[in-house]
Amino acid sequence: MLVFSSKQWQQIRWVAAGIGLATFLVLLMGQLTDAQWLHQTDQALTHLIRHPVTPERTWFFRNITRLGNVKFTMLVMLVFTLGLWWRKKRFGAGFFLINVGIFALVVNTLIKHWIERPRPTILHLVYAGGFSFPSGHSMNVVLMYGSLMILCNLYVDRFALRLVFNALLLLLIITIIVSRVYLGVHFPSDVLAGAGLATFELMLSRFLFFKNESVSAKHVN
Repeated sequence: MLVFSSKQWQQIRWVAAGIGLATFLVLLMGQLTDAQWLHQTDQALTHLIRHPVTPERTWFFRNITRLGNVKFTMLVMLVFTLGLWWRKKRFGAGFFLINVGIFALVVNTLIKHWIERPRPTILHLVYAGGFSFPSGHSMNVVLMYGSLMILCNLYVDRFALRLVFNALLLLLIITIIVSRVYLGVHFPSDVLAGAGLATFELMLSRFLFFKNESVSAKHVN
């Protein structure tokens, strides 16, 4: 039984790209104009996510957020790029390298130094230097784990395995994004903007690298 046709998957990807870009641009304009609605939204969402602060939640989020750190991201980028190249998945290697090395690490740094938004003044539960908008962790995890999801869908035939792998990575992405707000080092608008821009970049690179390739083995195995 077919889940989605190739055309339907393509439409879904473009919708996701459009929503991601729109989210980023709206939040960017709010930041550039110092909009009151942005401050109010950040305050409300921060309170919702951050409270209550408990030792157990702090321990969990401190550890889970490491999976989006720059050093860890660079290590994963190196391992998977070399592994894909060794397995003769040249487009897969280039896709992963561009997404993580350029779109996540370089583009985020450039935008942060353009916007220069200070980090929240509330208590930081982990160390975080530099500027705040957009969140580097959000961009890292969406582009890194999102790329792995796409490569899994292209290269893995078993539907059940793809389903489990994608669900776990999606849960990891969401959890790491939430961790940045809980730990006090980002505003909610930072992480949403980072996730939105990264989603657009991910869908764009997917189109450029794998325009004519569809999800592997669409039939349920």
